[in-house]
Amino acid sequence: MTGRKGKSIKRILKILAVLLCLAVAACGISIWISYNMLSVTHYHIKSNKIIIPFRIVLLADLHDHEFGQDNQYLVEMVEEQHPDLVIMDGDMVNGDSVNAGICLQLVRNLRTSLPGVPLVFSMGNHEIAYMKNGHPELTEELTEAGAVVVDDTVCLLMVQENEIILGGTYKYGFETGMQDAKSNEEILTYRDIFNASVDKRTFSIMCAHRPESFYCWNTADFWETDLILSGHNHGGQVILPFAGGLYSSLEGFFPRFDYGQFFLGDKDRPIIITRGLSSNHKRLPRFNNPPEITVIDIETIP
Repeated sequence: MTGRKGKSIKRILKILAVLLCLAVAACGISIWISYNMLSVTHYHIKSNKIIIPFRIVLLADLHDHEFGQDNQYLVEMVEEQHPDLVIMDGDMVNGDSVNAGICLQLVRNLRTSLPGVPLVFSMGNHEIAYMKNGHPELTEELTEAGAVVVDDTVCLLMVQENEIILGGTYKYGFETGMQDAKSNEEILTYRDIFNASVDKRTFSIMCAHRPESFYCWNTADFWETDLILSGHNHGGQVILPFAGGLYSSLEGFFPRFDYGQFFLGDKDRPIIITRGLSSNHKRLPRFNNPPEITVIDIETIP
């Protein structure tokens, strides 16, 4: 009797061991996919300011990762989307990177593969940290590689015969104790400059690497922007079935603004938050969270 009981326990332990091995393997596969299997997500925005529809490809949070040599696979997949405008929305490098070579090569390769397509770069926290760590030349290097850098600045682009006003900031878009007095003063000045650049016929885009720059306290209502583009949260890093992203830096666990499209303030300003392409090596690994190329079709209202 004791022998039979012992064999049953051994059988159960073997089954549990097999199940544990399968679970570990499944987790490993999911983590690998979350860093290597590029995915494409589509969004649609309609506006009466658009003459001819155009397509944006939004990239963010590369963190010096490579999809093939010199990001060949990433470049090819972006090219397959036939964009009219490419936007890199921050954290394409790491704050502790030795150099920005991977990011700069990606800009050059996109510039070569998509001649005539504007390529805009907006700063994230890692670019800012990288420049503070002894690399103040990053903005100049990006410009030389072929990007238009928007860092508390405004640029006017012609995209498929549409005039597009495009800005970018990493600061909070409002006066707050979460940033210093100088940043508060600068962001209010920048808001006035940006708003004065926009008229009722011009479609405007604000690149804000961290979405909390605009989703707090109806901040978006005070900016004359038709679309806000963000990243930063990496989709919550870990995406749980039926629950969404696990964590973001400001909202904590199970954030509302993890990834996707949302509408902000009383004026329902649309914000699209990309899951991004990778994550910093110091963070919890991405899980159930494939790297994302975000495609946004800006369409006319019939």
